[in-house]
Formats: sequence, C-alpha cells, structure tokens
Amino acid sequence: MSTDRSPKSRRPGGSPKRFLDRLVRDTVRTLTPPTGPEAFLHAVCATLSPQLDRPVRLKFVGFPPGLDVSGVTFAMDEEYVVVVEERAPDAHKFVITGHELGHIHYQTLDVHYPAGMPTAARRLLSRDDGAVPWDQVVAMATRSPAAAAADAEWEAEECGLRLAAKFSKVVGPHAAAGRTTQDTLTGRLSSSLGNIGGP
Repeated sequence: MSTDRSPKSRRPGGSPKRFLDRLVRDTVRTLTPPTGPEAFLHAVCATLSPQLDRPVRLKFVGFPPGLDVSGVTFAMDEEYVVVVEERAPDAHKFVITGHELGHIHYQTLDVHYPAGMPTAARRLLSRDDGAVPWDQVVAMATRSPAAAAADAEWEAEECGLRLAAKFSKVVGPHAAAGRTTQDTLTGRLSSSLGNIGGP
C-alpha cells in the first residue's frame, strides 16, 4: 500500500484552503465589526467547536524567553485547549492558532489525558508562570506519529498561513496582513520543519 501523503494527497477533511475559507466565512457571520485579533480568534474556535468531537478553548499565555515553541494544544476528554504566545505580533497569533487548529482538524494531534489535566498544564493555564515546568509542557505537546511527517506539518502550517492571510480583512484596515505566497509558505515551512510540533 502506498504511503505517499504529499500535500496534494489530502486525508478526508478537505484542503487547508477550503477548511479555512469556510471557517472564516462562518465566523465573520457571527461578529459585528470592529473585532480585535484575539476576540476574532476566540470566535474562530467557537465556530469550529461544534464541528469537532469536543469544544476548543483558546488561551493566550506568556511563554518564557528562549523556548522554541509558541503554541501547544492539550486534548482532554472534555475539550481541546490551544495555548498561544500572548506577546506574539497579532498577525503571528493567527499563524500559531491556525497551525494548532489545523492539527486538530486533520487529527494529527494525539495528546490525550482521560484522567484530567496534568499539573503542568493546570499551572500553565492558571497563569502561575513561575511555577510552570515548561519542559513538561513541551513534552506533553508532542505530536502524534502522523504529525511527525513533513506533509502533516505542511498541512497544519498552511492552515496557519491561510488564516493569517485573512488578518487585515477580518480585524481592520490598519493591520499588516501580508499575503500567502509560495515564497512565504516555503519560508515558514523551512523554519517549522526544523521544529516539528508547532510554529
């Protein structure tokens, strides 16, 4: 059986373009502009939640300097919790959040805690930054074997870039959106593939 899963050979769930176009369109319908970047991302998660097996909760938290991770996701029985670096530029928050949502949507995130949230995650989400064992947080965010494949990372990163490409259109005329081109995709992916597991 062929194991070829290039970016053109998608698993069920549609292309990142189709997924993000529909998700953003449905989210915009629920909002009255103007909407801030973080409020819009919370709304995106609220729109996506009914389409999944459990809701998505989004948190913005300060990650320590030097940590080579800017987004993690915890999958528990009752919800997915997506954690994004709060000091990232607004447009990059779209990239990070879209990347994490891509892994959830395409089921290349397999971090499951049936007994409840681990202590490290609870400390992180309670914003008790000084007590967070960050090495454990990063270890808990390890992707499933399927996500370790370059094409799965491409898929998630394309979701992030496509969400970011809509930035100026959904949060106001003065935002610096940038456009998703082959060059920006290649540049971002070159960076991400050196750190499989998140932007």
